[in-house]
This record gives sequence, C-alpha cells and structure tokens, in this order.
Amino acid sequence: MIVDHIKNIRRYPQFKEYAEAIMEFIEKCSREFLPAGRYDLLADNRLYALMQYYETKPKEEGRMESHRAYADLQFVLSGRETIFYDLAEELTIAEDQSREKDIIFYEGRPDKGGIVLAAGMFACYEPQDAHMPCIRCGEDTEKVEKIVFKILAG
Repeated sequence: MIVDHIKNIRRYPQFKEYAEAIMEFIEKCSREFLPAGRYDLLADNRLYALMQYYETKPKEEGRMESHRAYADLQFVLSGRETIFYDLAEELTIAEDQSREKDIIFYEGRPDKGGIVLAAGMFACYEPQDAHMPCIRCGEDTEKVEKIVFKILAG
C-alpha cells in the first residue's frame, strides 16, 4: 500500500508507465465534468479509470475487498474519506466475484487501521492489500469525487 499526494506519483517506479496518462486524466477532470463510469486510458486494458461520485458511509456499512487482476490507485478529487486496510491473505473470503468483476469480499473482523484520503491524495492497493473505501471521517457524511485508476497487476 502506498499513500501520498498525487504530485509525487512520478517518484514511484511502479507508476512510470502510467503516470502521464493518470495525470492527464486528472487534469481533464479538473477542467470538465465527466459522468460516473469507466474511461479506458491505455490499450489492452492496462489502465482504465472509474469516475465516482458518492457520499461516505458509516464503517458498519463497509466491506473489506481486494482484487486479483488489478491494483487500485484511488485518487480523491474533492471531499475526504477513510479507507481501512488489512492483509488479504489473513482474511476469510465471504464472496469471490473475481472471475466476473475482479472483486473479492471478506468476512468482517478487526482491521489493521485506516487512512484519511483528502483532496489531492492517492492510495494504491495491490492485489494482496484488502481495503474498505468510502467510509466517513468521524460522524459526518461527506460528498466525494474520486477516480479509481485500475492498473493491470503483474
């Protein structure tokens, strides 16, 4: 798992192939409204973006998840949220939709902690990193604009 400000993305060698496309898409989103949905950014499904608009929810409504085929680089355009994390290999699978939707949900248990992502920040979760996104910070619900960049793993 990596957590940082998006301005530092070029410092990470694992994002070298993707940094320009990611930054160009973020710039485009800053200039114009893009509807929620999928946007293909690189050929062969190596990189695509999911534009999301939602309100954060209580932790009790969240589910720990991971992905096998793609890493998630979650970037917050506006608002803030908490993302809890855990080690996927230590969790018990509750629902495996990896073949259809590249997502695995896990049974609840105490997690390893959480991070707050505010506007301008990103967190990257590799396939071994379970995560529970979209959780509110404190008691108040917030509106969030987020881009989840899906990076083909391995």
